[in-house]
Amino acid sequence: MSAAPSFGTEQAASRAVIGQGVVVKGQIQSREDLTIEGEVEGTIEMSGHRLTVDGRGNVRAGVKARIVEVQGSIEGQVEAVDKVYIRKGAKFVGDIHSGGIIIEDGGYVKGKIDLSHQPTSGKSGVNGSAAGHYHGLQVAGS
Repeated sequence: MSAAPSFGTEQAASRAVIGQGVVVKGQIQSREDLTIEGEVEGTIEMSGHRLTVDGRGNVRAGVKARIVEVQGSIEGQVEAVDKVYIRKGAKFVGDIHSGGIIIEDGGYVKGKIDLSHQPTSGKSGVNGSAAGHYHGLQVAGS
């Protein structure tokens, strides 16, 4: 019997992690989903993938991704093809251009939100601790 690894047989999605004790300054280009637990300053480009900023993560960057989930802190400009999620306890300061956004009760947003990729349904609303300019905003929570 051979104990050799079998490459290419796993179907799980590839994911990278920037650990809690890691500080990155510069440009990140990722071809896989990325979770940030540490600090990043600069630019993050991963247009076809998901960026997750962990509750301990701190990002000061321009971001381009398919989906952005903020559990920690982001300061900068975010462009998300599909959706931006601002989770309870998260902080976002800057501008968001996305197809959609969900802000959980207790999530903080300060800046401009442009949801021009999403067709307008005639229903717009602002609730919770969000502040800025909104078009087609969806807020989650009670």
